[in-house]
Amino acid sequence: MNQTYKSQFKDQSKAISYDQMQYASGSYGDMLWELEKPQLAELIADVRKTHSHIDYLDFAAGSGRIISFVEDLVDTATGIEISQSMVDLASTKIKEGQMICRDITGPDAEIEGKYDLITTFRFILNAEPALRLAGIKALAARLKDDSSRLIFNNHGNLFSHKLLLWPVHALRRSGKGYLSEGNYMTHGQVVRLLDAAGLEIVRSVGCGMLGGHVAKILGQERTLRFEAWMANQAILKRLCVNRMYIARLKK
Repeated sequence: MNQTYKSQFKDQSKAISYDQMQYASGSYGDMLWELEKPQLAELIADVRKTHSHIDYLDFAAGSGRIISFVEDLVDTATGIEISQSMVDLASTKIKEGQMICRDITGPDAEIEGKYDLITTFRFILNAEPALRLAGIKALAARLKDDSSRLIFNNHGNLFSHKLLLWPVHALRRSGKGYLSEGNYMTHGQVVRLLDAAGLEIVRSVGCGMLGGHVAKILGQERTLRFEAWMANQAILKRLCVNRMYIARLKK
């Protein structure tokens, strides 16, 4: 039986392993997160300019990486995650926020609240296409109004250094059904996904030009320096492996 996105972290050991390995100290993922944090903080600061109070939701919150960073920048923080193992792990990382174990992607799912700011990281790319659309529609329904913002990322931008590996991953995935690794999305696919949910892009930023193998050769300090410089170049952001988007309800 093929594993689905919803079922992959039901086992507590898998949740803990993901948390320890994906962003292990010194890993390329960890280095990209150091670049993402100021980008995310800047985007939230833009929201704060028009919102004296920010009610915040992190969807597919996983092990709590995003919500534990963002909760100090907002007024209320809620995390929603379908895996109880991940909820338990995330709950140990947050201060005053709350974690909820719930599937909000079903057509009859109760809308538990409305939010000024919603984030979802590593969901758009990893989820199956039907679930991806259902998730984005569920989040659109939870935005308070067109001044509210959804921030999400595509960590597998096809038009990046990952383009070189696309044929390999395409062959590996052939006939295997859903896999959470080796996925890619283009900017155009992101735009069409948002359009189907009644959303539009306000702004995007990016990071991750070099790739993990090059980072090992350069070392962490030089990699961070080069990546930070490239992330600030308007033309290069389109070629970053990780693109972060801020979106709103269409007016």
